Amino acid sequence: MSRLTLGVLAVCALVGLGGAGATASTPPHPARMLVYAQEWSLWNSRSALPHGKVIVQLWNRGQDAHDLRIRRLDRHGRLVGRAQGVAVTVSGTRRQATWRLAAGRYELYCSMPGHYQHGMHAVLVVR
Repeated sequence: MSRLTLGVLAVCALVGLGGAGATASTPPHPARMLVYAQEWSLWNSRSALPHGKVIVQLWNRGQDAHDLRIRRLDRHGRLVGRAQGVAVTVSGTRRQATWRLAAGRYELYCSMPGHYQHGMHAVLVVR
């Protein structure tokens, strides 16, 4: 082997690139967020999250059925894009979903008839 090849192999071994003993990097753990729903209020346990995978739990603490939707907000504060969501929950239950979110501002909301208009929405910042 040439000196150049040995040098490259030595550098690769030092920084963990290829070769025997190299380990695959593990992806970062997904962020987690709990969202509480109760008649005419919705609040999230975190106001900001890192972009990427997020595990969301919806906890229905109210008496009515609630669901959870999320949509991106444009620079004018309008909902844009496709909604992601957590299925309808009945009183006292929790449901979970996994979302993949890009950086930006989002609105969380309950899409049951009349619930958004009564205040069941909150903003989430994804960095």
